[in-house]
Amino acid sequence: MRKQAVPSRHLDRRQFVGTGCSALAMPALACLLPTSASAQSVAMPPDPLEDWRQLGRLTAKAANLGISVPRMSARIDIADGRDYTQIMPAAVELIESLETSVPLTTPPPGEVEKLIDEADSLLRRVHQAERNLPDPRETGLGISTKAVRPSFESVKDEYRTLFETCVVREKDRSTVNWYISQILKEGSQKRWYAAAQGACCPWYFVSIIHAMEAAFNFRSHLHNGDSLSSRTWQVPKGRPKVWNPPSDWESSAIDALDYDGFVDVSDWSLERTLYRWELYNGVRSRANGINTPYLWSFSNHYSKGKFVADNVWDPNAVSKQCGAAVMLKVLAERDLVRIPSA
Repeated sequence: MRKQAVPSRHLDRRQFVGTGCSALAMPALACLLPTSASAQSVAMPPDPLEDWRQLGRLTAKAANLGISVPRMSARIDIADGRDYTQIMPAAVELIESLETSVPLTTPPPGEVEKLIDEADSLLRRVHQAERNLPDPRETGLGISTKAVRPSFESVKDEYRTLFETCVVREKDRSTVNWYISQILKEGSQKRWYAAAQGACCPWYFVSIIHAMEAAFNFRSHLHNGDSLSSRTWQVPKGRPKVWNPPSDWESSAIDALDYDGFVDVSDWSLERTLYRWELYNGVRSRANGINTPYLWSFSNHYSKGKFVADNVWDPNAVSKQCGAAVMLKVLAERDLVRIPSA
């Protein structure tokens, strides 16, 4: 497999530092942090900047332990404190730093793991708030009568046409490049390969579901992004039946693929791959007359419209996740994956 260079995410937004000085960790967030204990104790209404404040606190704690952490640039745009395209990558990179960096000092026992747990909870909360909610996949949970699953034959030509004409929107290109850089990380690829081998499916099929459902978080179930510390509590609930919590991500991932019938199937053509991804998330966007953002967000085939809560459709809401088909299109264009023929 020939790998091409992937443009890096803009360094004016975040850059890595290797010092233990908390003053360097988050200059843009310093003005957002409460200045006293009394300020923290005041009951305040929900604040869209609170997630950034928590990220800043965790970053400062990590820097004080001598851990190389992502630095928040003074030029970061925090006008929308809930901007998923900014805070999700920042949280992912913080967790990566905490898991891989060697502290300059010896931190107290369990302190780094505690920070990872807090960052993991933050990432999961942010991701669940943005994630395109799937159709209920259990009998009797009130699937809309309009959410009729199309047959593969009726949509396969549509998938091919949309894929061939798919173009990444210029304003989203740097964010798409960040997704691709995550998909190409060697350590993550080894885990996706392991799950794919167990399920007999392409590794990129697993990695892109992982991006969509769990923001690349290996502490979350592939089924729906729930914490790997216990069985899933969202639909599909109570999965997997047998596995070794809380670190057996691979077995849980294989269970997720098996639950949706993706294990030991032979046809992994482009059309089948896109069809399976859309079924994994649900087909209700079709009932609202748009191409599903789960596949096409950040491309010319999607502009707005998404579910903002279970069974709550907002025609003006815009998905801030990169679509699965968009990721695959970029990987294919750069000759990083080979999509089998039908």
